[in-house]
Amino acid sequence: MSSEATAAIAAASSQTGNQVIDEKFAGSMCFVVTLMRALESAREDRIVSDPFAEPLTRKARPTLMPVLESWAKKEQHPSSFMALRTRYLDEALDQRDPNIRQIVLLGAGLDARAYRLESLRGAHVLEIDQSDRIFAHKQQVMDELEAPLIAAKHDCIVADLLEASWEKKLLDSGFDPTIPTFWAMEGLLMYLDRESNITLLQTIDSLSASGSALWADMSGEVMLKQAELKLLKAVDSLKDAEARQGLLSHGEDD
Repeated sequence: MSSEATAAIAAASSQTGNQVIDEKFAGSMCFVVTLMRALESAREDRIVSDPFAEPLTRKARPTLMPVLESWAKKEQHPSSFMALRTRYLDEALDQRDPNIRQIVLLGAGLDARAYRLESLRGAHVLEIDQSDRIFAHKQQVMDELEAPLIAAKHDCIVADLLEASWEKKLLDSGFDPTIPTFWAMEGLLMYLDRESNITLLQTIDSLSASGSALWADMSGEVMLKQAELKLLKAVDSLKDAEARQGLLSHGEDD
């Protein structure tokens, strides 16, 4: 993260509001994941440094901290997986082919890499998420912080990845299919069924120029049953039937 971003956060940290946002909105899984990044970033032995995670989740913290604290009593170091996943993608972006200057984050949520990763300087970062409220909240917080953008260009696209229209929306936002792209699907695939995953990957393939790269993760069945699924139920992000149909239909062997 740049020194300019650190200074901006320090200067504006007392300006962001402390009101509690509504529970349904706060219960979105991206708030839970971002709060975990905030907790990890506050550790002295942290492996991830995301100074934007705390202000992005400040209003949701009163709603979500009791859930995380309860989960922590049952699971040892519950935020470790999220920290490792974040670090893994951070390093993948840092170490990508320097010729790749177009980055697409699918299911971006409250991702702030366009503001904190120095390796994205000069890049065009396009984020896709189905929630306009998530993007509006993120932009409001960044505006309040007067956070400097590291990426040369940053576009947030509201689109449902299960609908064919997301491809057109991406192209209309300045995506160039003739140059290499780094595609990132962090914490996304496990929420989609097999057919939707295949369709999504086929679309990405059709949009990818030679030299493109793809990063994705898939939670294993054991992890979902023993840890993350419990948290999903706790924040009421998914109904049990949806969890059985989607989350547990994939794993290490799929």
